[in-house]
Amino acid sequence: MAPFNPNNSKRKAINTSSPAERGVAKRSLRKRTRGGTRSSGPADESSSQDRLSALPQDMLFYILTLVSLHDAARIAVLSKEWWHLFSECQSDTIDDKYVCPERPRLETSLRCHLWEQRSHRISGALFDSYIKDRPIRRLIIKQTLPSSEEISYWLNMLSLDAVVEEIVLEMPCPELCLPHFIFNCSSLRTLSLSNFRWPHIGGPYGVSASYIPSWTFPVLAELTLRLMDMTVHNVMDFLRRCPALLSLSLCFPRRGGSLIIRCKNLLSLTIDGGNKSANYNSVGVEEAPKLERLLTRPPNLKLGVAARGAMPRLHTAGVFQKYGLQVVWEQLRTVALITNLDDSSEVQQTIMSLHNMPNLETFHMQMKNGPSDAKGKSTSFEKIAGGPIKRLESSLNKVVLRVQYMNRRKLEFANFLLGAAKVLKSMLICNNRMGGELLHPESRGSPGAQVVFL
Repeated sequence: MAPFNPNNSKRKAINTSSPAERGVAKRSLRKRTRGGTRSSGPADESSSQDRLSALPQDMLFYILTLVSLHDAARIAVLSKEWWHLFSECQSDTIDDKYVCPERPRLETSLRCHLWEQRSHRISGALFDSYIKDRPIRRLIIKQTLPSSEEISYWLNMLSLDAVVEEIVLEMPCPELCLPHFIFNCSSLRTLSLSNFRWPHIGGPYGVSASYIPSWTFPVLAELTLRLMDMTVHNVMDFLRRCPALLSLSLCFPRRGGSLIIRCKNLLSLTIDGGNKSANYNSVGVEEAPKLERLLTRPPNLKLGVAARGAMPRLHTAGVFQKYGLQVVWEQLRTVALITNLDDSSEVQQTIMSLHNMPNLETFHMQMKNGPSDAKGKSTSFEKIAGGPIKRLESSLNKVVLRVQYMNRRKLEFANFLLGAAKVLKSMLICNNRMGGELLHPESRGSPGAQVVFL
């Protein structure tokens, strides 16, 4: 017989209703209303109404204007009746990512139809903003295939208000010519163009000869030109018309030549030639006294400056190929290199660069694969260095190593850095196969350094 429990007697005293009555009560509690809340009777029928949709249209518009464009699109998904509110809400941004969301795994014909629908909605939103006096400040087109006429219409509408600050136009292929209405948007602060042909004088969508000398972007601060079909002369003329430019990114040019960059206020420069056959033969940096960040990755590029002190403020440099970079190495604090450690000449260049940078704090290195002359022999990096490297003992505190395929020489170089860096705080390694063969903490130059594998 079970022992006596006083709690059971209290529970029986409280639950005096019959089992049938208790069953009805349970069923009534489980009944849910349309709104998702529990109800025990018809007294709570008002909770089943959609109170948000019952609000006035003006109030719903005002709610959508208080949140970001991304959050407004998520709110519009809550109800089919809200979707037209999102398309008509008073937003200063038009992003084709949210104008007409694309469903995954669509057939090609349906996808093309969806692109056309996006173009019509973008045109309608621009026209509606102009009619209702709602200026658009940002236009972002990355997932739409518009025609030249549509882009001309969009840029013409944006230039009428003279308040647009950001334009991003990324086309999938270089079939469209950049409309000349872009030059009327003098209020631009950010401009990103991809896969456009530069307008020619007298072309169907080109710029007239009398119009060429007049256009300028007086407040443009960020410029990105990617896969643009434009000559070196067009690029230099473009930069000359941007006196306030702070950040410049040139990616995969379709025409080669010798480019000279003259930007007195430029802070960041990125040149990416990729693996394209047509790229800049050489790039000269002149009149860039404020340049602080220089990143380059072209395969056949000769980068130089007019004088040794042409970039006195440069503190971050990415030297990604074998070419001469005439800079003051003593001022660099962050450096990125791509090196084939299986090539003895590149090993010598890497060690020499460490000797020449006394203030180096962060060292990024990608160990690429290439022809090897090591023949499986071990390498003494301490002997190649010719003694201790003062930079490793006094300033280097962070190392990032990207290793795709592991071999003995790459492992020896990682251990060389661990043993020589006396003030190292962290080493990030993008290869977990290296973990079991690294130096133990007691053998490292900085026993407290953290090694993290990504």
